[in-house]
Amino acid sequence: MFNFSNLKQIHLEITNNCQASCPMCNRNINGGIDNPLIKIKNWTIDDFKKVITLEVLQQLSSYYFCGNFGDPILNNDLIKMCEYSNNHSPNTGIVIHTNGSARSVDWWKTLANVLPKNHRVVFALDGLFDTHQLYRIGTKFETVLENAKTFIEAGGIAEWVFIKFKHNEHQVDEARLLSQQLGFKYFTLKNSSRFILEPKINVMNKQKKITHFIEPASDVPLKFIDKKIIDNYQQIVDKSIISCKSKNDKEVYIDAYGDLFPCCWLASVPYSYINPDEALAVRQKMREQHDELVKKLGSVNTFERSIKEIIESHAYQTVWDDFWSINKLVTCARTCGTNTDFIKPRDQIVQ
Repeated sequence: MFNFSNLKQIHLEITNNCQASCPMCNRNINGGIDNPLIKIKNWTIDDFKKVITLEVLQQLSSYYFCGNFGDPILNNDLIKMCEYSNNHSPNTGIVIHTNGSARSVDWWKTLANVLPKNHRVVFALDGLFDTHQLYRIGTKFETVLENAKTFIEAGGIAEWVFIKFKHNEHQVDEARLLSQQLGFKYFTLKNSSRFILEPKINVMNKQKKITHFIEPASDVPLKFIDKKIIDNYQQIVDKSIISCKSKNDKEVYIDAYGDLFPCCWLASVPYSYINPDEALAVRQKMREQHDELVKKLGSVNTFERSIKEIIESHAYQTVWDDFWSINKLVTCARTCGTNTDFIKPRDQIVQ
């Protein structure tokens, strides 16, 4: 693993709170049931200063507010964090990922004014007025556009990220044109990687009734794990060659509870809800491996130990050789492993 002096980027989850109920997000179950494993935690400005010290801040090329479960704009101290960062390290870039459906017009104006020159706010807009809310449940398309427009007009740099599904793929060109008209600097298309067990996701409301379903876009190859692959996952993992993206990018992830891991994928494992009716062996294995990893790493909590102390510890520097080459982590093989058995062409998927 890289040394602390080589650290270039940090992925921060300053809150795991979110007003949305996206049906493929692990903070809820199919959009209708809250994940009981997640306890809400919000960083304060003092937490931020304790973890992101001046030593850390001034050596970073950039960091980004995102996370596994929360939306950073719901943290009441986000503007204070950005202002503090800009005042002490104006050359360190900041990126904020958000669904953009909260806060007042004045708040968005203030945000634009406290960010450094090198910044970007990434707005999740998955469709247009009639389709966006099918996935971004709990958000309002018109509100997101108004907030984004306010931010842009105040001097902010914005990106429109469009996750393409079957229900919105026909609107890509129209959305791209609208983004240009509103002043978004970037328009990015993405395809969801969360269609794992089946190529259709049932969406539930709070009364646990199915309201609609989500399907992947029709014109893209799909990373899909079927029952045959699940049953033979260990053979696939054993054959995978793991090349850690976080190691290559010199990045770490810190979750809402302050725990540091190389990436958000590893950090999410203990909070991923497992339906008792779908207690697949591979998911249980991921949990067991995560427990073993944490035991060998020791404390990785940045409220208790500094980022430098954690990264430079003997355990953090050496444990990965085993977990990437011998006792390979399923999570790492799934996200950063090279193995063609994980790729299933769309035309082979039985609908």
